[in-house]
Amino acid sequence: MKTLIRIAQSTLLIATLFLASCSKDSSSSSNPTPSGSNYFKLDGTLVTLDEVNVTVYDNAIAGGRYIDVYGLKGGEQVLELHMPAAVGNYPAQHTSFSMTSSWLTYQNPTESNFELADFHSNSGTMNVATFNEADQKLVATFSFVGGNSASATHNITEGHLNLTAF
Repeated sequence: MKTLIRIAQSTLLIATLFLASCSKDSSSSSNPTPSGSNYFKLDGTLVTLDEVNVTVYDNAIAGGRYIDVYGLKGGEQVLELHMPAAVGNYPAQHTSFSMTSSWLTYQNPTESNFELADFHSNSGTMNVATFNEADQKLVATFSFVGGNSASATHNITEGHLNLTAF
């Protein structure tokens, strides 16, 4: 009887090891799942924001309520996002600042010349899925191609914001 129990235990151990070795290892993925809820990919590389600041205000130029979001990584501002304070899908274009569009900017923290550091949205979208100013809740996704005065570009993809208490 002891022999049968040991054979069963050995078989179970071997089967467990085999199945574990067959499972997908997510840690080796080139696109890891973000640990935080505020992140984006910069030219394919995941950037998780350390801090996000939000301001909601009346924009006299655009003619309505607007949201400004400032994302920081390592104490440096890397994102500046402007959009209407309402649920909706807004094209990302910095040339027309209105209640029907958004202005999204990636800021390279290693560049000291602001004309070369700022990559303003030439195309893309800001999708505000949830906005509740009273409850201080903002959930949004975004992606855009940003350019600067030197004709350099960066691709910002898979951007995600999930903010409360701003």
